Amino acid sequence: MFNYDLGGNSVDPEVSEAVSEIAFNKTLFVQKLTADDPIRPEVVNLQTVDQVFAHFNPNIDIEFSKEDGSTVSENLKFTNVGSFSVKNVVNESKYLKNLSVEHDSYLKIMKQLKSNKALKTVVENPETKEAFVNALRALAIELEEAE
Repeated sequence: MFNYDLGGNSVDPEVSEAVSEIAFNKTLFVQKLTADDPIRPEVVNLQTVDQVFAHFNPNIDIEFSKEDGSTVSENLKFTNVGSFSVKNVVNESKYLKNLSVEHDSYLKIMKQLKSNKALKTVVENPETKEAFVNALRALAIELEEAE
């Protein structure tokens, strides 16, 4: 006669005439997975998360701002829930991959500056620091010419 909810609260039968209840062991996931607004609502019967990603093929066009003020446009695609992790987003984007490599290089240089005593003494003295910087610049020019 009466349907009881959690906590012993009774649920009137006429409350959900037009909408069927979702069983407690089911999950309804509602999310906008495309950048375009839908023209009309679409009912799809998808059973798994993989089917949802395959059907909607979520992706986004994004612009990254560079240091010099210019922008880089890329399209990021998401094939599963794991695609939203930082590591996978970085791997999807060429620009973010380059930034990640640059970041790792800077961390290695900082580690060397903190732990390498010979390099530390070179950097502390203004004359040896200038000679070291000039040597690095010459090396960078030589590497660019070799490419």
